Amino acid sequence: MNYNENIGNIIIEARKKKKISQNTLAKKLFVTRQAISNWENGKAFPDISVIFKLCKILDIDIKTIIDLDKNLKVENIIEVEKKKTNRRNLIFISIIILIFLGIIATLVIVLNRNAFVVYNVYLDSDEFTLNNSLIVKSKIRNYFQFGTLISNIGDTDSNTTYNIKLYKKNTNDEERIIFEQMYNENIIISEKYGYNEYFDDFDANLDNLYLKISYIKDNVEHSYDYKLRVEENFKSDSLIYLKSKPIANYQKLYKKADDIDITSLVKNGYNYNDNKDNFVKIIDNKTIEYYPNINFLSFKEENSNNIILINYYLNQQLLKVFIYDSFGTEIKSQEFTENSSYENYQNEIDFIKKELLLIGGK
Repeated sequence: MNYNENIGNIIIEARKKKKISQNTLAKKLFVTRQAISNWENGKAFPDISVIFKLCKILDIDIKTIIDLDKNLKVENIIEVEKKKTNRRNLIFISIIILIFLGIIATLVIVLNRNAFVVYNVYLDSDEFTLNNSLIVKSKIRNYFQFGTLISNIGDTDSNTTYNIKLYKKNTNDEERIIFEQMYNENIIISEKYGYNEYFDDFDANLDNLYLKISYIKDNVEHSYDYKLRVEENFKSDSLIYLKSKPIANYQKLYKKADDIDITSLVKNGYNYNDNKDNFVKIIDNKTIEYYPNINFLSFKEENSNNIILINYYLNQQLLKVFIYDSFGTEIKSQEFTENSSYENYQNEIDFIKKELLLIGGK
């Protein structure tokens, strides 16, 4: 009886003793059923790479197999199993490293994504109105846009010069000035994230912002001090941004003026701009933008010689007209109240009033 027949008999006997079918044994060894049949019939013999596992499954003493063949050495079997074990360990370690790197990469993305929050800043006052004042907090920079300051005081006009001071107070009521300067309509301050130039503790300072407004009239200084009200308008901290349907977004907009019908805007040719949370309508060379959140309408007309920009603050019934040349340089600006004469801008004002009637405004 040769080696193949001997080992075949051993396998048959052990397999039947364990009550394991050829199919089951083949699956455990990751070989075909035909391979098991050939071993048992003496047509072939198991490869050295499966002998160790075969013996373990069938409870065969490996020395029995080795004693059948003088060319087969236990060192060879151990070496083969060692290589297989090392290969499995390498694959396992590689998977662990990939999972670890994936976790690290995810944490880096999550912690360093450009999440940002937009806040509206309000001035609750009978003397002054503050429009379009915003704070933007992001992982790159923090921004503060002062916005447009409008005086409701009778003894002031468009020529009045205002000095403004933005500051914060800590728990001990100590003041820290953020900026102090003459007012203009382009005040924007910014700081790099983490540098704390203006806001050493950004979130805490939002409830402790103060504004001082002063001006001189007839050699007498007038001064007003207010605590600003800051409200969150928009927040984005998602890893993936899925654009919402416009109809769903604009229906959620907070509308301050009850006399504006949001639905009628869409019906009358206005398209919702998701980036600005406003509605835009373009007719020939005219562009109308309406901002429901702050009840503000902007009208722009571009001609060959100049550009006319009219900002209409509906809550204050206030119009501000700006004239620019074709290069975008401001030539003239003028402010109108409800009872003012619109002079050379009557056609534009009539156009704005017509649009307000279309969308349900007054």
